[in-house]
Amino acid sequence: MREEKTYEGKMMATGKENEEIILDWLRTKAKDVIDFREVKLVQRLDVDCGVETIDGEIVLAEIKSDKWIKENGNLLFEFCRINHYAIDHWFYLGWGWRSPAQKIIIRNPETNETFIFVFPELRKFIGEYIGAVGNKLRINITETDKVKTTFNYLIPFEDIRKFKLAYKKYTVI
Repeated sequence: MREEKTYEGKMMATGKENEEIILDWLRTKAKDVIDFREVKLVQRLDVDCGVETIDGEIVLAEIKSDKWIKENGNLLFEFCRINHYAIDHWFYLGWGWRSPAQKIIIRNPETNETFIFVFPELRKFIGEYIGAVGNKLRINITETDKVKTTFNYLIPFEDIRKFKLAYKKYTVI
């Protein structure tokens, strides 16, 4: 059964808890972490935080929670959403293409496995991967809430390694 709104309920609570864990972890690694989650404009851009490096650069990052991500599982990449009731605005790009973040941090809340990808490199890989696998591409359709349906690519980690896409893996508790 679809939830009333995406940003309510168990899925959102798990996501928020996961973001807090990642932000706390980043604070132990970076010069500073700027939390953008309550800034409405930045929320719409799909950026959760800015990570200040030792040389003062601010790296924008998007944080995701995914209980299916693991090295013997899949990477989920949201490519579009359909809004069932927005006349003449039915379709919009998913965070995978839309976010201006430089890094994507994806944590499995059940295993604590955390993966960091450079977003532009991930997008380039996705394009090349789809070109290589063609109609064998796996697509997941999620009934997001009563208003939206989300479409995702499912990329096996086996293929990520085969195509030599760089990523970093951590255990973040």
